[in-house]
Amino acid sequence: MAFVPFALGLLAFSTAVAAFQQPLPFARRSDNAPAESHKAEYATIPIDHNDSSIGTYQNRYWVNEEHYTSGGPVFVLDSGESPGDSLAEHILFNSSTFFGNVLEEFHGMGLVWEHRYYGDSLPLPIEKDPAPENMKYLTVSQALADLPYFAKSFSRDGFNDTNLTPKATPWIMIGGSYPGMRAAFTRNEYPDTIFAAFAASAPVEARKNMSVYTEQIYRGMVANGLEACTKDVHAAMSYIDEQLSNHETAASIKQTFLGPGAEKNTNGDFAYTLYSLFLSFQSRGIIDHPGTIKDWCTYLETDPNTNKTAGPEGLAPSRGGQYVAERLASWPYYVESINKNFETNCKGTNEAEPISCELRMLVTLPDTISWYWQYCTELGYYQISNVGPHQLVPKSLDLEYEQDLCNRNFPTAIKSGQFPSKPQVDAVNAEHGGWTIRPSNVFWSAGELDPWRTLSPFSTEDFAPKGVKYTTDIPKCGVQTAQDILFGYLMEGKMHVADVVAGAKVDTATQTSWNTFRAALHEWLPCFEGQNNGDSA
Repeated sequence: MAFVPFALGLLAFSTAVAAFQQPLPFARRSDNAPAESHKAEYATIPIDHNDSSIGTYQNRYWVNEEHYTSGGPVFVLDSGESPGDSLAEHILFNSSTFFGNVLEEFHGMGLVWEHRYYGDSLPLPIEKDPAPENMKYLTVSQALADLPYFAKSFSRDGFNDTNLTPKATPWIMIGGSYPGMRAAFTRNEYPDTIFAAFAASAPVEARKNMSVYTEQIYRGMVANGLEACTKDVHAAMSYIDEQLSNHETAASIKQTFLGPGAEKNTNGDFAYTLYSLFLSFQSRGIIDHPGTIKDWCTYLETDPNTNKTAGPEGLAPSRGGQYVAERLASWPYYVESINKNFETNCKGTNEAEPISCELRMLVTLPDTISWYWQYCTELGYYQISNVGPHQLVPKSLDLEYEQDLCNRNFPTAIKSGQFPSKPQVDAVNAEHGGWTIRPSNVFWSAGELDPWRTLSPFSTEDFAPKGVKYTTDIPKCGVQTAQDILFGYLMEGKMHVADVVAGAKVDTATQTSWNTFRAALHEWLPCFEGQNNGDSA
């Protein structure tokens, strides 16, 4: 069984590019990596940038020289928490993508950089319940230092007369989601390496409690005509919470949804399966497609006897919370998806196998172990229930449960005393600046309905900085904006990394985002002087 934690798929960039259909966060990754028609290369990088005696490792990257002419920039596409091979295959060498477009337009050299501890870029072995000594070098700060170390000696055999290092060539970093964070942080902390950046859907503020993720899903459902469904879901969750509060009724409600054996699962693990109903929203939003939110909302809101659709108040006022909960439990795709993604056989849908419905919630794949380590130790992003009038998932999906998931996956690290009792979000924000950073030569973007917008500089949450104004007026090269001014574009109605992963055919909002960044580069690139590209006072 290959459980993948909530926050994975913060990008899932390569999957989104290939099909714009992000798998559920607990979904299995295929054992077959994409066919690699473009050769990967490897750079020698220090395991610990603060202590060279620890040794080095080989970090994987890919280069596209096809469009490069002397004087052009180096464009870096960061793969973040996903292996870089799919990104290289589907974006780096694909001229129909946004990244391919900018390589052509600016006669640039393209580079995909794989993040340490992902894919084939492994400083130390990764295994289930890893030794903390093997994971201690997986931090935001250590990973940020890798690309600048590599860039200072970058060269290509076919361009021996050209200095391609940041001393003489502008390096531009592009990323969406966690890689968008990294693009902004790298420009902010290593301005002599990264001259400009595109930070798309970048949740630069680390936060433990991310109940706003689910709250944003609620907003998106209402904005797309599913308010009646949200009311019924809320009624169903209230009923489920009541049932889970008692041992006997808890067993019964779990069996109602998942069948015999489901009662052995914790309330939190069971709640996670209900949370999974919403996980297509991040990248796909509300679309009319099997297995999506609109699909099960239509099922929930349709009377099976009359085939009539519920009114604006939903079915709960007349039928009650128990009815809508049981109606939701009968949605056929629910058990099918749980069995597929958790490798279970709840309700015995596979008649050739015995019934098995234990949700162990243990990460087993190296990439998922790495991401889990990052958000358990530093980033947080605990996507818990939005308890309150808009609640969409059981309240047992809480901070205590999320922390328990971290603890049960890293028992060796806990026993050694080298695993924090909670994510060190305050330290991360203090070191890297969070959502108040405004490095020069950075363009920001976000989807209006993207759940990760809530931790980006575009956030309008109660706990976010107040009064931030977004503008597409291009700032002067090398000059920071004030903290209440953000050079960026909020894409109306759009979802996570909608602009960065888009293909050749795009809508007006996506095109506006692209065009604004390109226009900014045309203004900024002429001021590149090499070596000293920091911010002006």
